[in-house]
Amino acid sequence: MAAPHLMLKPTEPESRPLGKKPPLSPTLGWELLGWAGLAFLVVGGLDLLMGWVPLRLGNPEWEFATVSRTFDNLPITVLGLTMLLASVAARNIEWAMRATGLVALLLAAFLLLALVVYALDIPLAFRVVTLPAPRSGLKRAVLKAAVQGTLYPLALVAIGVKGIRPTLRVRPRLS
Repeated sequence: MAAPHLMLKPTEPESRPLGKKPPLSPTLGWELLGWAGLAFLVVGGLDLLMGWVPLRLGNPEWEFATVSRTFDNLPITVLGLTMLLASVAARNIEWAMRATGLVALLLAAFLLLALVVYALDIPLAFRVVTLPAPRSGLKRAVLKAAVQGTLYPLALVAIGVKGIRPTLRVRPRLS
């Protein structure tokens, strides 16, 4: 016996009573978070980039100040990157998850290189600064940069891995 064919009527748009609001999109919050994250990432990233222009590698004072400023300006950039990743992960946009994860890993690598440059300038800074009060400030600055230079790259590697790993395809094993 043949299956009966059902005729479906085209649905008409729902009419709603006056004053009743349409339901909100379930992804609206994640979309807004993503746009805010992108804005934070761009603004923070430009701020970081502008600190390195013009490039004066080889000038220890410039290197010391620029790396310190870079670490101090990271919160907006990292927050934006994290917000953007949360948004695209919640909406399952794989290419954006990979891209955001890659940006996080590249930023972590850059920060580790900046930390090496900074570390090479520390002995010179301590030779130059001999008075007790400025030396105390220098010690605090070095400690702060060491903590930031360790924690930010670790956090960015975790963000990068969390962004990239779920998008990797599992290939079937050949037996």
